[in-house]
Amino acid sequence: MIDSIFRHATQVEMDALNVHPVFKHRNTYMKKSMQWISALALTVLVQACAVTPKEVWQKFTFDGRKDGWAGNTDLLEYAYGDKYSMVKESVTQPRGPIYQNGAGLAPQTGINGPMPVGEFLYVRWRVRATGQVFEERVDLRQRLPADMKDHGLTFVLDGPQLYVYVITPTPKGTSYGSPPLNKTWYSKSLVTYEIFPQFNKP
Repeated sequence: MIDSIFRHATQVEMDALNVHPVFKHRNTYMKKSMQWISALALTVLVQACAVTPKEVWQKFTFDGRKDGWAGNTDLLEYAYGDKYSMVKESVTQPRGPIYQNGAGLAPQTGINGPMPVGEFLYVRWRVRATGQVFEERVDLRQRLPADMKDHGLTFVLDGPQLYVYVITPTPKGTSYGSPPLNKTWYSKSLVTYEIFPQFNKP
């Protein structure tokens, strides 16, 4: 009897507090569920921030017409890193219209804006006179400047040889086309330096 009265009193007290046992369990479950969902969302957000590559305002460019290789070389594939689709292209999986009926890619491009700094440069090309195909993958991790902000990367094809240059934002203090010059036309107006095959620090 006493036990029955105690259970009744407990139930009356809970009703008075407007907390039914069923609702109480549901509220506890919902609270734990929300805590779990919040923790999961925070984990996903932290992981996304951790894997998102840092973007730097820079330029990736090449121009086979101005640099003199477009008339004798077919560009087949290139990739400045693997984190940004706008700076990679292939004749086998082209992003845009096929150039020269599929014989090669357009010999020029210019991408400016915030993008991840590439860890490598991959280029594949064919010398038309011989039909030979060449490819080169250059590790850029120790060759690019520590800060690529406002800098650029370009390459020149010369027969079987690939040349890679960093374009600085520094204009030449002398007249246009004054030395020192290298194989890229950018060297006529801006300070540029070779990082492959020779690694010349500025």
